[in-house]
Amino acid sequence: MFISIVNWLRFSSTFWGRAFVGALGGVFLALSFPAWNFWPGIFIGYFLILLAIRQLGFFRAFIVGSIAGFAFFGLVTKWLTTYLGPIPWFALSIVQGLMIGLAVAVAAVVWRWLRTLSLGRAEPFVIALALGAVFTAREYWAGVFPFGGMPWARAGLSLVDTWLARWVYYIDIAGLTWLIVFISALFLFRFVNPQPQGSGLYRRGVTFIPTAVASVLVLGIPALIVLDASGTAGTMKVAAVQGNANAGLFAVNPPGSILDKHLAVAREVVGIQAADNYDVTQAADDIDLMVWPENSADLDPTTMVEPAQKISQFVNEELKAPLLFGNKTFRGSDFYNEVDLWLPGTGLADTYQKKRPVPFGEYVPNRSFFMALAPDMIGLIGWDMSSGTRDGIFELPNGAKVGSLICFEVTFDYLSFDLINEGAQALMIQTNSSDFGKSEQGVQQAAVSRMRAIETGRTVVSISTVGVSGIYAADGSVVQELESFKPGAMVQDIALRNEITPAVAYGKYVEPGAFILAMLLFPISVIGLTIRRLKAKRS
Repeated sequence: MFISIVNWLRFSSTFWGRAFVGALGGVFLALSFPAWNFWPGIFIGYFLILLAIRQLGFFRAFIVGSIAGFAFFGLVTKWLTTYLGPIPWFALSIVQGLMIGLAVAVAAVVWRWLRTLSLGRAEPFVIALALGAVFTAREYWAGVFPFGGMPWARAGLSLVDTWLARWVYYIDIAGLTWLIVFISALFLFRFVNPQPQGSGLYRRGVTFIPTAVASVLVLGIPALIVLDASGTAGTMKVAAVQGNANAGLFAVNPPGSILDKHLAVAREVVGIQAADNYDVTQAADDIDLMVWPENSADLDPTTMVEPAQKISQFVNEELKAPLLFGNKTFRGSDFYNEVDLWLPGTGLADTYQKKRPVPFGEYVPNRSFFMALAPDMIGLIGWDMSSGTRDGIFELPNGAKVGSLICFEVTFDYLSFDLINEGAQALMIQTNSSDFGKSEQGVQQAAVSRMRAIETGRTVVSISTVGVSGIYAADGSVVQELESFKPGAMVQDIALRNEITPAVAYGKYVEPGAFILAMLLFPISVIGLTIRRLKAKRS
């Protein structure tokens, strides 16, 4: 039975059989991500997708790849259905599936052309590197298109709970994606081109040595790496407050209730009050910074007297330390998702406006067009948020510099790179996951935050209105996490660091480099295959 399945996988040329194998590969890709956490699935998934498209032309590979892409993205982002229902989820899954299908089709063409070259023993490695470039380029394109992109569920992010995540310190998330596809392709080539029976164990073993050596290097090197997570620039005490407030975009709350919930937990942190139902492990003195999540002030203290008085009283008389909190505010004609820094005796000292608001969540691109398609749904988003232009660096009275990212922004490499290059010694990620309930969205975003910690070499404090909230060391390890959907706070001395990691210094070139390489390989492959066909016809 097993031999029959293996032989069918190796030799079957039925198109719908290939499509089934591709879809199965897409499912395995999805299962490698939180909350399923079957991390070997990322290798199995790419193995099966590549197996499904071997020797296929552009259009058939595009269909197989689109099916695989829809299976992958539809499963890994099913949490979207808890927000606006199945229609946006289905539309996004189709768009992303077609983009994956296009990448798979390009990979099939490049693969076929490279096989026509006389590459000798280097052939599997050259093809594997090229295929890795194509799929890494797909992630780059998904991060910029459409409407600014959605760089979610990148292959490298699936390995956050493994020793392989340490590669990200050196080669960024994109580099890890490239390695995943590279190794998966090498194993595929050995699978579809076995030595014939009777070749002998020695000959079979020799042919496997190059793949084995490459696998040992890729899988073994990070096992020997120890990442430094110490506070080489000192430490500071941070208190991060989760108010367990339903701060969803369409939630209906009594005005000021979300602010009051965060104030209540914050007061327990500084020992002003106590409540048994709060997950606050200790009252804390000498706090250097308190952090609240995105949208934690539902009344704008920068323009309204009552919330300004509440925050000022708390900061001046009780906390006696800086407070960093999420706010929504109008500044002129612009409406911003904002983070505000409130200092004792000073009040509002600095602000950061979200640079990458969420399409169809915080603004509607081409509103008139989409309003005509789905007026009831688009009408729910009453105001379009503007994109901010200020840097996300906050300088604290103790001399420390922290960088702020708001929710969806954690998925964009360049935003965290900019913060590190501007001097951020730790990262504060303030998010609001209320709209997504107890779905996989929270744990997937927490995984991105942990990868950012490794990539940047910085402690990451990720605080949500409802969870997942956590503090992650510079090596990606979990320092502390709060129970979701329960009010609580984390109080920790976190490490501050100034070092620039190789990923921050050079990782920004990996994805664009892969994209340029793929854009060169594809037309060259098309021309090469066309010339070969014309020569074959003449002969």
